[in-house]
Amino acid sequence: MNSLSSVVIILLFLCGLGWASALDDTVLFRDVSAEAGITATHRAIWNEDLPVPYDDAYLAAGSAWADYDRDGWVDLFVTGNLDPNALYRNNGDGSFAVSEFSAALSLPDTASGGAVWADYDNDGWRDLYVLNNGPNRLFRNLAGTVSTRADGTVSTRADGTVSTRADGTVSTRAFEDVTAAAGLGDIGKGTSAAWGDFDEDGHLDLYVTNWSCYPECVLLDFSRSRDALYHNNGDGTFTDVSGLLGFEALLGAGFAVSWLDYDDDRDLDLYVVNDKAVNALGNVLWRNDGAGCGGWCFTNVSARSGAGSVVHGMGLATGDYDNDGDLDLYFSNMIGAMILLENLGDGTFANSADYAGVAYRTGTAVGWGTAFFDYDNDGWLDLYLASTGVSALSDIPSAQPENPNQLYGLPPEYGSGGMHFVYPDMLYHNQRNGSFRAIDQRLFSDGNRPTMGLSTADYDRDGRVDYALTWWNQAHGLFRNTAYAGERNNWITFELEGGGEIDRDAIGTRVSVFTGDGLTQMRELKSGSSLGAGNEMALHFGLGAAEIERVIVSWLNGDYHEYTNVPLNHRCRITRAAMDCSR
Repeated sequence: MNSLSSVVIILLFLCGLGWASALDDTVLFRDVSAEAGITATHRAIWNEDLPVPYDDAYLAAGSAWADYDRDGWVDLFVTGNLDPNALYRNNGDGSFAVSEFSAALSLPDTASGGAVWADYDNDGWRDLYVLNNGPNRLFRNLAGTVSTRADGTVSTRADGTVSTRADGTVSTRAFEDVTAAAGLGDIGKGTSAAWGDFDEDGHLDLYVTNWSCYPECVLLDFSRSRDALYHNNGDGTFTDVSGLLGFEALLGAGFAVSWLDYDDDRDLDLYVVNDKAVNALGNVLWRNDGAGCGGWCFTNVSARSGAGSVVHGMGLATGDYDNDGDLDLYFSNMIGAMILLENLGDGTFANSADYAGVAYRTGTAVGWGTAFFDYDNDGWLDLYLASTGVSALSDIPSAQPENPNQLYGLPPEYGSGGMHFVYPDMLYHNQRNGSFRAIDQRLFSDGNRPTMGLSTADYDRDGRVDYALTWWNQAHGLFRNTAYAGERNNWITFELEGGGEIDRDAIGTRVSVFTGDGLTQMRELKSGSSLGAGNEMALHFGLGAAEIERVIVSWLNGDYHEYTNVPLNHRCRITRAAMDCSR
């Protein structure tokens, strides 16, 4: 065979895999974990080399971004499962350092999974909720304040860091465990959580997903595994109001959750992604119908909306990928195809994954964390899917009731790698016509790791969205966006601040950007998404070569503000009173 024929065959092979990107593209994302100082590891609680029932496993990984010290640079928290959790402080120069307060959040004797930040007490400092295999933990951000020693040697800075005491020690109490006092010690196999003010009283409420039963599934007791909805009482405490949703619909094996306004009526609805393997309950969409019904009305519209897919649901991404003004849903699946629910604008959804080219039908792939973001700043949301692999179903005998492992079509004993062997992650580029094109993995990932967790942030403030990955039973990675198109194109990022009847984080607020090329983009602020993750709570818009004509901010209480003369390529802060782009 001559060399030309070999080249043709190789190119055809790559196209057949869906990796249609030309290989002369520049690298889009570069692994900067080592140089940035991200060294934390992930050690799974589930030993896949042992015959452990699948339902007794704890499949969880987490990373969450927030500027905990309010120095203007977003910081990173990662969970280690059996290894300690770690809090990294952003140095502002592309590198990170383990925070002085990391030890207080490390939970070395607890298997931690997901994590999510939010300012639940509206004091201006973001607090941290950590999901565990067992009781979850809520850490209140004390803004750097600590208990003063009897000898008076404590010294604090206003930015939340502490200076060294005269005796050479450093305080590590900038975060206080307030779980018991708050009433948020939810016991289960915590996977994900999301904050949102469902009753618009100005205080963030919390939904928690639990997968399988705790501590083990000798008998499937779903009362020990149900999800939970907590109402923020506004005094530092929470009340379990799960009954508002109906307990039966809370019994799914929850993996991911998001508050979102899917029907554009400016209140927060709730979408939960469930894994049918443990309890055959599909995904659930609750429509927020306001006051009444013994407290507050939620209507389960899963079936009538078309959002109640019964699959092995894993991760969740929300975003307006087709720029038609409403929120669409993408969720990952195990073995079966991934699902893209296009919002039709009439309260219903249609699965457009095949048409869009994001179904990822392999028969052996497990999709995990996922996120929409505009990596090249062209004005259209792209899509990332974290993935591992699993044994092919064709090699597995029919599931037997006495073998709970085969609930997932897995053998009773797992070989090396088990469910989490290496499988390609996917990065899909939005083609601006309702479809996506798969990018060659060599341009955005090293391709040699089983990826479970994903979260996004512009950690270096260069106007290009970066991401953190969690590699199952290995480590955490940080990938910097180096896409030339993203550098060349215009962008704008908004940080929001509520007040009064709007919670301090302004979760649920929408921003729409109108540009001179006729395009309108919409983003909605969230806390909690993907899988056990928290993306940076800032709204990023790629603009291509266009100029901004106007920006409209729509708050949850129905107020809206319009701004013109907004500069390009800036990070702007929007409060209830004004927009400031001087930062």
